[in-house]
Amino acid sequence: MAPARPRARHPGKATASEAAAGLAPEAPGRRVSLGQLLDNMGPAVAQVVVAPRGLDIAVGEPVIHDPLERSPAEKDAVVLAVGVRPDGPDARELVNGAGHTGAAAVVFKLRGRACEAVPEAELAGVALLAIPEEMGWSHLNSLLISALRSWVDPGEIPGMSSVPMGDLFALANAIAAILGGAVTIEDPRARVLAYSNIETQLIDEPRQRSILGRQVPDTPGVRSLYRRLWSSDGVIAVDTIEDLDINPRLAVPVRVGGETLGSIWVVQGERPLAKGAKNVLLEAARVAALHMIHARASRDIERRVRGDLLRALLEGTTSMESAAPRLGIEPGSVLEILGFELPPAEHAVEELQRERLVDLVTLYCEAFRRRAVCVSIGRVVYALLPATEPMPRDRVTALAGDILEHAETTLGATLHVAVGTTVPSLRGLPAARREVDQILLVLGSGLHHSRVASIGDVQNPAILLQLRELAAAHPQITRGTLESIVANDQKKGTTYLSTLQAYLDAFGDVPLAAARVGVHPNTFRYRLRRLVSIFHLNLNDPDERLVLGLQLRLLPSSPAKSEPSSV
Repeated sequence: MAPARPRARHPGKATASEAAAGLAPEAPGRRVSLGQLLDNMGPAVAQVVVAPRGLDIAVGEPVIHDPLERSPAEKDAVVLAVGVRPDGPDARELVNGAGHTGAAAVVFKLRGRACEAVPEAELAGVALLAIPEEMGWSHLNSLLISALRSWVDPGEIPGMSSVPMGDLFALANAIAAILGGAVTIEDPRARVLAYSNIETQLIDEPRQRSILGRQVPDTPGVRSLYRRLWSSDGVIAVDTIEDLDINPRLAVPVRVGGETLGSIWVVQGERPLAKGAKNVLLEAARVAALHMIHARASRDIERRVRGDLLRALLEGTTSMESAAPRLGIEPGSVLEILGFELPPAEHAVEELQRERLVDLVTLYCEAFRRRAVCVSIGRVVYALLPATEPMPRDRVTALAGDILEHAETTLGATLHVAVGTTVPSLRGLPAARREVDQILLVLGSGLHHSRVASIGDVQNPAILLQLRELAAAHPQITRGTLESIVANDQKKGTTYLSTLQAYLDAFGDVPLAAARVGVHPNTFRYRLRRLVSIFHLNLNDPDERLVLGLQLRLLPSSPAKSEPSSV
C-alpha cells in the first residue's frame, strides 16, 4: 500500500460552468475534489499511489470498467479497475484510455503487487488509487457515490433535517456532530451502509474492521448483542462485547411499518457523548428510516442501471437503437409488459412498499425470463419481459396473478395489475405504458371488478374514462338537451333523466325499462311522452339516441335508479 496521502485543501464554491458540468451532483455550486472525496471516505478506504495533478482536481461519478464493452469513461470519472491486474499491460492500457477521456482517477486492488501503470498515469495526468483487498468493488462503488454527494466542510456539518434524502454518509456525519461520537449506520444483516468521518472522533479497531469489510465481525458476543438490539424498542447502551475490545457505544434499531431497516451505532470517544444522547438517537432513527429506504433502492448497481434505462424507454427519452443491446434483448424479440400499482399510503410506508414490490416483481420476473427488467415510476412498478416469441396470454396473466397474490401477502396491501398487449419492439414501449396506465386507471376507479386485467377486459370502461377526460377538457360536449333535463330534475324534482337512461339502456323495451326503475309500464310511457314533448326529443333518430347515451355516460354521477315521488 502506498504512503498515506496528504491532507486535501478544501476549495471554495464552484463556478457556474463547473456546476453545469455536474461537478457537484447534490450541492449546486459546490466543487467536489479528489481530496474531498477521499476525506469523506476516510483514510482506511483508499490510498493515493500517485496524483500527478494533485488532489484539487474535480471528480465525477464512479464508472465500473468493462473490458468487453471497452466504452470510454466520462470526463472526471473515477474508474474502478475490476479484475485488472495492476502489474500487467491491461492496467497500462486502461490508464492511457482514462487519460484520453479526461478521467480523474483509476482505482486498483494491488494485492501485494506493484502498480506498473504509474509512468502512464503521470504522463496522462490520471490519479491512481489503491483499496484494501478485503473491500468489495460494489461496496466501493456505493461508498464513492455516497461520498460524492455528502462532502461537507468540517465547520459546515448540517443538522439532520438538512441532509439530502438518501445520503446516509451526510446523515452519519450530522448525527456524529450532534452527539460527539463516531457513527455507523448498518442494515439488518449488520452490514455497514455509511459511517461518519469527522477526524477528531475515535475509531476503534472493531469499527475500522466493519468499515473495510462492510460487515460487523461475526462472533458469539456480537450475535448476542444484535439479538438484544432487535428485541429492543429503544436505545441500548453497550459497554463490553465478548471476544472484542471496544469503547462504550449506544445503538438504536431503525424501523418503519413494522419492518426493521437497520441500526445506528455511536462510539464514545475520550469525552462522554452529548447530553440527552439517547433522545437524540431516537430522533435520528426516525429520520434515518426514509433515508435508508432511499439508499436501499440503489444498492444493486446492474438492476438500478437497467431500471433507469427502462424508465427512459417508457418515457420515450432514450435511443431505441442502443437500448436493446444494453438490456441484453436479442434482435427480433417481442416484449411483454406488466404494471403493478400500489395503493396510496403514508409517505414512508409507500416508499418501503414500493422498494419491496420492485424486489419481489424483479425476483419473479427474472426467474420467468432471465433478461426481465423492472422499474418503479410513482406508485406503479413496470416489468418488461423479453421473449423470442409471444407467450400465451393466459400464461402471462397467470404470472401476473401469482405475483399479485404473493405481493399482497407480503406487503399487506391491495394491488392492481395491468397485463399489457405484446409489444413487437422497443419503439412501442411508450404506447404500451399508456395502455397499462389506462388499465390501472380503470381498475382503480372501481369500474371493473377484477384486480388483474388486460385492455380487452376493460375496453368499454377504458373508453368511457377517456371520453370523460375529453368532456372535462371540453365541457360543451355534455351541453344541450341533456343539460336542460338535468336542470329541470334538480329544480322540480322530476325523474326525466332516469326515465331517459332506462329507456336507452333497454333499447326501447318499455316493460323492461319500467321494471328497472320500479314503475308500471303505463306510468313509464306517460313519463316518456312528457319527456319527448317538453324537451323536443326525437328518439327515432339513431344519432340523437347515440349522443344522448354518451352524454349520460359522461355525467359525473349516474341518475338515481329508485322510484322518486314526483313525476
